[in-house]
Amino acid sequence: MGVFSLKWLVSTFLLLFNTLIVPKVGTVPPPVPEPVAEPPSIAEPAPALESDPDKPANTKLYVLMYHHFVPEGVGCNTWMVTNTRLREDLEWLAGHGYATVLPSQLASGEPLPDRAVMLTFDDGYDSGYTLAYPLLQEFNARAVISVIVSYVDDPDRDYLTWEMCREMERSRLIEIGSHTYACHEGETGITRRKSETREDYESRVFPDLQTSIDLIRDNLGHDPLFFAYPNGKTEAWARDFIQEHFSVTVTTRHGAWDTAKGLYGMRRCNVSMDVPVWDILPE
Repeated sequence: MGVFSLKWLVSTFLLLFNTLIVPKVGTVPPPVPEPVAEPPSIAEPAPALESDPDKPANTKLYVLMYHHFVPEGVGCNTWMVTNTRLREDLEWLAGHGYATVLPSQLASGEPLPDRAVMLTFDDGYDSGYTLAYPLLQEFNARAVISVIVSYVDDPDRDYLTWEMCREMERSRLIEIGSHTYACHEGETGITRRKSETREDYESRVFPDLQTSIDLIRDNLGHDPLFFAYPNGKTEAWARDFIQEHFSVTVTTRHGAWDTAKGLYGMRRCNVSMDVPVWDILPE
């Protein structure tokens, strides 16, 4: 083989070697693609717990009655509790598994929790807003306030204003019910007076109840569902009118209530400084 041929072979070999095997200076090899991770699996939602068809629905309701709230250190009568005691009551209820319900829940047929209570505040004192309402918010507890409607917005009395009522109802923790317009004054309430004819009775009581309904509707945008009998005294002459206009009514007769008997004339338990909730309710 001639010298030229040998040089040509050597040159060709070096060219191929440099091109195919030796990487060029400054050349970055292409990145090796990383394996694509599998998307994380989404856990299946836990199956819903089925209610026990053999367990009877709860129909026992404890209706607790409060009136006026005062700051700690102020003397109390039978119808008053301090804000400290109300806090203790709410703590005890929460710690023992009690759930608060509202009249609208009862009227709609919503099933009762196993340990159901309804907190009721009678008369409509402004302490229900200034002292009780912040505690209800703290414990996410519900209550119904039955107002003496003629006292609302009265600057000479320590009672709720319509704006207070609207604010509390917007929270959905409070519902406003009727405690009459002005029939609560005196011991008679809505019971018939001695020697009063039925015609005179209806002329005295029915317009009063209707006025309370109309003013609640005008100021809060709904008819009240709840009625607390003044002094806890019912009246047969008013039964049809009341059941036509209200879905839930309460008396002051002591004890638990069986909602299977209906929602009219329910019993209540008065809470006082001498009788806290833990003396009324089972643990």
